[in-house]
Amino acid sequence: MKLFHKIFICFVVLFGITFQVAGCLLINFAYENAIEQEKRFALQEFQYNRYIMQSLLYSKPKVFSENTLNIDNIAGNFSVPVAVYGTDKSCIYSNLSVQSVPVDLTEMEDGFVIYQISRTNTDSSIFVCDLIQQYETDVYLVTECDISNLVNDQNDMISYFQRIYLLIMCMGFPVILLLSGLLVRSINKVSKAARRIAEGRYQERIDVPGKDEIGELAVNFNHMAENIEEKIVELSNQAQQKEDFAANFAHELKTPLTSVIGYADMLYQKDLSREQVKNAAEYILNEGMRLESLSLKLMDLFIMDKQDFLLEEMSVRDIFADLKQGIDPVCQKRGVRFHVEMTDGRIEVDYDLFKTMILNLVDNSIKADCEDIWITGKVEGMVYQICLEDNGKGIPPEELGRITEAFYMVDKSRARKQHGAGLGMALVAKVIEIHRARMKINSDGKTGTKVYMNFEWRGGGEE
Repeated sequence: MKLFHKIFICFVVLFGITFQVAGCLLINFAYENAIEQEKRFALQEFQYNRYIMQSLLYSKPKVFSENTLNIDNIAGNFSVPVAVYGTDKSCIYSNLSVQSVPVDLTEMEDGFVIYQISRTNTDSSIFVCDLIQQYETDVYLVTECDISNLVNDQNDMISYFQRIYLLIMCMGFPVILLLSGLLVRSINKVSKAARRIAEGRYQERIDVPGKDEIGELAVNFNHMAENIEEKIVELSNQAQQKEDFAANFAHELKTPLTSVIGYADMLYQKDLSREQVKNAAEYILNEGMRLESLSLKLMDLFIMDKQDFLLEEMSVRDIFADLKQGIDPVCQKRGVRFHVEMTDGRIEVDYDLFKTMILNLVDNSIKADCEDIWITGKVEGMVYQICLEDNGKGIPPEELGRITEAFYMVDKSRARKQHGAGLGMALVAKVIEIHRARMKINSDGKTGTKVYMNFEWRGGGEE
């Protein structure tokens, strides 16, 4: 059963039961009030006729003896139908509408007046009974007050209410139908949007105004849809990157291996001059070194993906004092001036990974034909920022978003000549991720490159 049908049925049942119960309670309340008024009236009539009976017994003590009983004379004295019973419960006189005893005289107690409401198919009455004692005469007096009109009025009211009830229910069905539709409409929007998202339309959103639960559901649904869309895009990008990685990896292996196999076959099959052998061997050596670099960097990437690293708090100055000793000879060999200016501070690092990251960045700067490399460090708030700057060829701005992709090379021909494989910046990005740091690269493609790395500052130095 659909939610719409459930809501509609619940509304109908709830409305019907509520209206029916309210109507019954109202009618019953009105009837009880009317009965109480009739009881008071019946009691007044009984008291009046009681005085008449006492007067009659006072003036004619033997009025109910068999020899002197005159029914016509007695009936004219009372304002309502009455019945007189002896102490033995025998009927002495009665002009009531019922022939049998209307009340249970065995329940009578001295000083108490009892009521009895009697209903037949056509008439309804209230009977009031009490014991009257006058001289030596004790009799039970029963008076009758007709309440047939009251009962008929109640029946008419019930009948009228049932007609009104059916009319209101018939009029209420369209209203309940409309309200049920309004309640379900927003949920249907969410359902249709969810169905469209399931079909692949991840940009789908719903617009449900209001701050009620349905509005909150719409907001949460849109937030969920945004997250799903982001995750789908992220997964698509990852899948594309994996495809690109596999394709690039195959290409990076195929090209040098083809040449290596070709030159090796030439050396094996033909008699070459010493110069030709030397050139072939040099090419094989260069391609072998590039393949070795590729395999080592791939191994580093795989190890960093699989391994958990323990970060230790270290002094930045101490780290770069040690790194400078290893970087200076490389820079001097390539004719590059290396400058380091670090404000002391402490950050959490894995020394080997951090060293690999800096060496890769320095190597990229050297390969960009720079003349100077500057590394500076300073504290900014709760962040220790390390900046590596060079004055090399730079990176075109449109390429900045892709340089951390595996096998991506801005200048492929130059990178291959220098045994590059396009994995250096991918390694740098992975190390940054492991250190829970952030990296930003700025370059205009002409005047060099700046790489900013922000680490969480652990104290030391000057703010």
